[in-house]
Amino acid sequence: MRLVIGIVASAIVLSGGPAIPDPCKLVTVAEMEQIVGKLKAPPRRGDPGEVSCDYTLAKDSSWIEVMLHEGDFEAMRRSFGGKSALPAPEFGTDAFVNGNYVDFSAELFVKRGALVLRVSAPKGPTAIETIKAIARKALPRM
Repeated sequence: MRLVIGIVASAIVLSGGPAIPDPCKLVTVAEMEQIVGKLKAPPRRGDPGEVSCDYTLAKDSSWIEVMLHEGDFEAMRRSFGGKSALPAPEFGTDAFVNGNYVDFSAELFVKRGALVLRVSAPKGPTAIETIKAIARKALPRM
């Protein structure tokens, strides 16, 4: 399930619910560039109906996505982890990573309360370390 949201200042507000952090404020541009190198452009919010922030890398125009979800975490594990899901205990007992989701991307899912942080990057030899480093910056701001 994706959240339908409105953005107010630096928080996202669900009608009748608590404020959800703006995913573009979970990791600063300077922090992201320390992890992945120079960005091609400022981060941009995802498509309408998504609570996400997209980053494009200058060196090869590849991408990083930081997204917040709500809903059934076990369903997310089945959909995005499948048989390739590996535990990521440094982020909690439920956290998992899949370094080869549909032969395309590396995905990290971490549950915090009612929200799930998802960090995605193109698959590759350093993708898992990269998305974990990004999550380490994002989680304290959730």
